[in-house]
Amino acid sequence: MQKYYLLLLCTSVLWGGNFVAGKILVSHATPMFLTELRWTIATICLLIFVLIKEKSLSFPKAAFIPLLFMGITGVLAFNFLMFLALEYTSADNVGLLSTLNPISIAIAAYIFFKEKLSHRQLGAMLLSFFGVLIVISHGDIQKITSFHFNKGDLFMLSAVAVWGLYSMAAKKAMVYVSPYKSTLWAGIFGVIMMLPFTVQSMEISNPNLSFWLAILYSSIGATVLAMIFWNIGIQKVGGTSSGMFLNFNPIFTSILAYFFLGETLTASQLVGSFIVILGVYFFTTRKGTFLLSKKTKVNIQA
Repeated sequence: MQKYYLLLLCTSVLWGGNFVAGKILVSHATPMFLTELRWTIATICLLIFVLIKEKSLSFPKAAFIPLLFMGITGVLAFNFLMFLALEYTSADNVGLLSTLNPISIAIAAYIFFKEKLSHRQLGAMLLSFFGVLIVISHGDIQKITSFHFNKGDLFMLSAVAVWGLYSMAAKKAMVYVSPYKSTLWAGIFGVIMMLPFTVQSMEISNPNLSFWLAILYSSIGATVLAMIFWNIGIQKVGGTSSGMFLNFNPIFTSILAYFFLGETLTASQLVGSFIVILGVYFFTTRKGTFLLSKKTKVNIQA
């Protein structure tokens, strides 16, 4: 199980880096065209990979609806709603609301698959959520208490709900196909459905080496690898447990922005990061055990 948690942690690193890459990309093209370009490159890479690994692109008829739904929710709707939200609200508000993703996944998992949370897991989720708020707000409680909803915030809440639905569609799809093939077909369906939104804005201004390196990272690292790792996590440990690792995204974004963009990393963010790690640890380990290795467990119950 620990190796799947490691994959989910790698997913958070890759997605955290995508926000840093995005800082470079947004000055060269519209957000929706960047999403289309990112997923087109990713889909081509996945197509080659799946053909080599699985020798086939076909899938059972029963997988069609969940794969199509993955493309609608995770590729098209989530990105469209997120970019729409950014037109009406601040990036800070979008960041704060995105911390609700694990809760959205937990609710969707309960509705569709009857995955229940124990009191320990619920407490761990709230603890980790509190840590994320500290990281995003840089320890300034006023940023949280002064939060006001507007139309953009409602769009972002819709995006959060959509991500929960995507994760459940992915779990259903992987009953029939591998994580690699499910990611590929979600990308194919998503790219096709995004075309009407991007056909009028397919233009890149002043592309340079930094742009191409950033788009390749976003396409291969943050899309191909991250989405495969995420789908494997959904398949192996469930949607709710996988969702907890999304709490690491802002932590890795802050760390990578410090090294690559020269942004400040504060003591409060380090404290918040520790609280997040503690929350995820309590969520993913059973009561009364401290995991030392695959073979060793020490009981700490009285």
